[in-house]
Amino acid sequence: MNVILYKRVSTDDQADRGFSLQHQEKVLNDYCNLRGYNIIDTYTEDYSGKTFDRPEWKKLMAYIKKHKKSVDQVLCLRWDRFSRNQYDALTTIKELEKLGVGVGTVEQHIDFSNPDNKVLLSLYLTLPEIENDKNSIRTTEGMRRAQIEGCWTGSAPRGYSNYRDGDKSTLKPNNDAPIIIEAFEKMASGGYAADEIRRWINQRGMKMHKQTFLDLIRNPAYMGKIYVKEWKKEPSQLSQGLHPPLISEEIYYRANEVLNGRKRKMKFHDDKSDLYPLKGFLACPVHNKPLTAYGALSRNKSIHHYYVCPVNQCKSRHRISAAHKSVEDILEMIQLSAQSLNLYRKILERIFDREDFQRKVEIEKLQKEVAKFKLRKSTLQERFLDNDIDPQEYHDLKALVEKDIVIAESNLNTVLKVGSTYKNYITKEVPMLENLVQFFRKADGRTKKKILGCIFDEKMVIENGRVATTPFSKPVSILLMIIKELEVSKNKKEVENDLLSIMAPPSGLEPETL
Repeated sequence: MNVILYKRVSTDDQADRGFSLQHQEKVLNDYCNLRGYNIIDTYTEDYSGKTFDRPEWKKLMAYIKKHKKSVDQVLCLRWDRFSRNQYDALTTIKELEKLGVGVGTVEQHIDFSNPDNKVLLSLYLTLPEIENDKNSIRTTEGMRRAQIEGCWTGSAPRGYSNYRDGDKSTLKPNNDAPIIIEAFEKMASGGYAADEIRRWINQRGMKMHKQTFLDLIRNPAYMGKIYVKEWKKEPSQLSQGLHPPLISEEIYYRANEVLNGRKRKMKFHDDKSDLYPLKGFLACPVHNKPLTAYGALSRNKSIHHYYVCPVNQCKSRHRISAAHKSVEDILEMIQLSAQSLNLYRKILERIFDREDFQRKVEIEKLQKEVAKFKLRKSTLQERFLDNDIDPQEYHDLKALVEKDIVIAESNLNTVLKVGSTYKNYITKEVPMLENLVQFFRKADGRTKKKILGCIFDEKMVIENGRVATTPFSKPVSILLMIIKELEVSKNKKEVENDLLSIMAPPSGLEPETL
């Protein structure tokens, strides 16, 4: 009889249970020698027996189909070495029978000529499948318990590497972590499209497809959490991971709100404002339309940025460096002298004492919002304990409320950290008006926009590389007049009264705009 020996182990098998390849080979060879079987070849598999989608088994089948009638039997040690899936095993046995090849085992011999032995065959094939199912359940339960305890049980996501902390599997940041952090911050800012950020990541050597990027932004692992899938009657949940987060919960939730198109009105740094602070303040002299801004790739692959008219074929285009220099020349005209500055500060202090009331109202409003969400979370817990809602619904609602709490507390902390905006403005920013151009150059894009917004009433027009019009706001026009009048020694008290009547109550160079 011509036979092919088939021996198999998988990572789940243990050598001391008789599954070692050496043991299988010895028993199979002794068995064939005892009976005088001719061994054509031996195939050794290191693969799971759940299916027949195995590399060596495919080679074995290919050999049998190529060399028809040259193989009589495939011989294994036991039936669980042949398969751990009853349906697939019976299907494969019938396929081999059509090729004139039988299947046999050394330790669990079956006489296929006796129909009653089909019951025994089913038993031999079913028991390994049952054992496999039990192992799968135990593995799933073990992994789930580990995840709830904060362990990471799979491959590390981008920005992390797998790591063992003692006997616990977890994650640690790797060299890609800074790129992931910046990607989340860009996404949370609301100033970038998702695919724009993905292309930015690709340019830094982290190649990923669109769906991969979307999955990355939605992965709670980056805020230090682990998503635990539902299992039987246990609901899905987010557990606190042992690994360090790359981003805060606030950044994670904000990024996902932007991704899902539900971004709230939040104060967040806008990188494009830094690049194009004059966007919205310049107009085309021909079409009287606001200039937009963009970056163009030159022949030498460098990027040049321009303010341009949105009308096709319009030649109104200005390099940002030239446009910014032109505006800075205008700002030099309204820099305040030390005498004017002291007078301006005195008037503002009287105005801002009244205006600070609005900030206090905002703090009280945010505090109530935080308290409302915390009460909602407490109510959910009570309803869950009283069995008014099922576990899955509780965990889903709890996650939503916790997200609202994180964002509300973040907004409150932002207002509290700022302190008195008005006092900061008077003590830190008003002195800068004595050197307004330097202050403007060092400011971020948002601050530059606010400065321009309270200096100019209308959009500026640039012609021949210079600002052709200077539509100053009324308070700035008065300030310029006062500076001029102070220079000719006009009565200081009279100037002070003029300034107060103009700047209070209407807004001028207010702290909320700077």
